[in-house]
Parts: sequence; structure tokens; C-alpha cells
Amino acid sequence: MNLFGNQAVKDFNYLPLINILYALGSLGIGYLIAKKISNLVQRAVDKHFSKHQAMLAQRLIFHILLGLFFINAFQELGFNLKILLGTAGIITVALGFASQTAASNLISGLFLLFEHPFRVGDTIDVKGIIGIVVSIDLLSTKLRSSDGKLVRIPNETLIKSEITNLSYFPTRCAEIIINISYSCDITLVKKILLEIANQCEEVLKDPEPKVVINNFTASAVELKLQAWVKNDMLSSTKDYLQELIKARFDQEGIEIPYPQLMIHQN
Repeated sequence: MNLFGNQAVKDFNYLPLINILYALGSLGIGYLIAKKISNLVQRAVDKHFSKHQAMLAQRLIFHILLGLFFINAFQELGFNLKILLGTAGIITVALGFASQTAASNLISGLFLLFEHPFRVGDTIDVKGIIGIVVSIDLLSTKLRSSDGKLVRIPNETLIKSEITNLSYFPTRCAEIIINISYSCDITLVKKILLEIANQCEEVLKDPEPKVVINNFTASAVELKLQAWVKNDMLSSTKDYLQELIKARFDQEGIEIPYPQLMIHQN
């Protein structure tokens, strides 16, 4: 079956060189024009909407404009436009049956576009996968993990999963678990932990830091220090506080117990 028609192929065989050059030139110029206009659209959308909405608008405009220049180039090469569009329709239907997952991801991408539960640059947690959002495309979202890996997550998975946006609010609570011996004075230890937190410049005064008894384990009383910090300072502040706690406990002689296994022989 000749999808382009005998006449279209016959005409193509006798095309003058000027038509071929014109078609190629049209594609080249069309690419540059589509790139320029889509970038302008991206900058305009970025002023009023989120970065990922601007990114999706840029890509959509680019592909639409480039498609129009492709149609123009095919016409210049002598292809019948009606037959060409009919062929494209047949291919689209065939691909539609074969790519239901892609269609689902596309629809999910549009939902993410309007709901925007996260933006480019946010740190999110999806099923235990934590990373910084580097791009939000129509079919998938890409994250950069803490160890530098690129993680691609289909948009359909995101829509169906619980997403934790770790960057949504400007502050976060740094929670540190501390185990102390049952023989320790809990009131004194709580006071020391609060002193350490209040002396740390990165810890916010509102909400105030607090220490609570989190659990009683087989070998220790488990305390939890909760201190609020700026979002981008969470990791470094938490590490610094733990260093201060260890040094102060050593100074005060406060024991940090560890699980011990006792074996009794008959």
C-alpha cells in the first residue's frame, strides 16, 4: 500500500534541486523560529506561573511550530497534504493503542501542571526516593538524588503515589533521637539539650526547641530533641547539634548506652 499516493511519489522523483533546498532551508529556519518564540513564551509564563509550567508551555509551543514547518516542507517536496494528514492519523491511532501508558503519563503530567504539588528545585520524597526536582516533563519527572543519580519517575506513578514535598515550607523541624541510661537524671538531661539547642544560632526561637520522652527501650530511655531551622540548613544544623550533644555528654559524664547481649551458662 502506497500511503503517499503514486502521483506524490512520481512528482517527488522529478523535484528540482531548488525545491529540496527550499524544504531543508524551511526546516532550518523553522527550527530557529520555533526555538526563539518558545523561549519568549517560557520567559513570559515564568513571570506569572511556576517554572515547570513555563517549561511545559515552552516545549508545547516549540513542537507545534516545528510541526507546522514540517508540513510546509513536505508540501514543498510535493506530498499531498490530505494524504499526509490521513497517514499521520492512521499512525496516531496505531500508536495510541500501543502506548496507553504514555497517554496516561501525559494526562498525569497535565494534572501535575495545574495542581503543582511541587516545583523545579523542590526536594520531594516519593516511595522512599528522595531527590531534587530537576525537570517536570509531560511524560515523566526527573530527580537528582543526594548521591548524584538521575531518577526518572513516570508521571502516572506520581499521581498514584503519596508525595512528600520537603521544600514546601520555609522551615523544618530537625528531630534528633538521644538514648540515655535509666540511671540518668532525665530532667537534667532535658535541660542540657535545650541549652545546646538555644545556643545554636541556626535554631529558630519560634517555635521554641523542646525535648520529649520518645520511648522506653530495653537498654535506654529514648529522648527526642525537636528544633526548628531554615529548610536549607536542616542537614548541617542537625549534624552540628549532634556533635555538640556528644561533646557535652562526655563533659557531663552522661552515659549513652548501647544494646548488650548477656549469655548465661548453666
